[in-house]
Amino acid sequence: YGSLVLLPIMLQTLFGYPPMLAGIAMAPRGIGSFVMMPLTGLMTGMFDPRKLLSIGFLIGGITLLWLSRLSLQAGYWDIFWPQLIQGAALSLLFVPLTTAAMAAIPREKMGNATSLFNLMRNIGGSIGIAVTGTMLVRQQQAVTSQLGSHVTAYDPATQAMFAQIRGGFIAGGADPVTATNRTYAALFGTVWRQASMVSFVTIFQILGLLFLALIPLVLIMKRPAHQGPPPEAAH
Repeated sequence: YGSLVLLPIMLQTLFGYPPMLAGIAMAPRGIGSFVMMPLTGLMTGMFDPRKLLSIGFLIGGITLLWLSRLSLQAGYWDIFWPQLIQGAALSLLFVPLTTAAMAAIPREKMGNATSLFNLMRNIGGSIGIAVTGTMLVRQQQAVTSQLGSHVTAYDPATQAMFAQIRGGFIAGGADPVTATNRTYAALFGTVWRQASMVSFVTIFQILGLLFLALIPLVLIMKRPAHQGPPPEAAH
């Protein structure tokens, strides 16, 4: 859920996607889940759900680490493929997890159990969204400060870029004072975009490692006494 929230923000703030295109760019994740969900339901009745969970965590972690390799030069297809595969991986998580969690619940208690299951999942998703949003803001501030410390009037590369940008504004008709102010703003914008990109990929990397770290926890789950499609109330 955290990565689902971060991607549209990244696409709109750093890559200039309007809301409509950002939504279209997010569609591959839904397509992957749509295609894989029926297959996961069939496989859940054939294989140990814990194995499917492990595969889902593994693939999900790999796709998040894949997203952590993005840069400001990334194109649409660089985002399309990891999302498509990630959507398929998510279907390998939700369906087997529901099956494994509900396998030992008596039928007369199934309604209460599925309500608590969905409640905890929603609480966890809300916490994840809040944590990743907070991490993004703090990381942006920290990295912006770190990168900005190297952009000084005594740095030759900064001086050259400042002169080039200022000259472009003056050539465009701006007076020297206005050109200078715009140049400062442009330099800060460059630093902020780089810092934001670093922040996004850092969080994607952390989320990917967390996915992989969850795989050993599957081993402590009990093997379901019987296998079959998950209860309808859990969808």
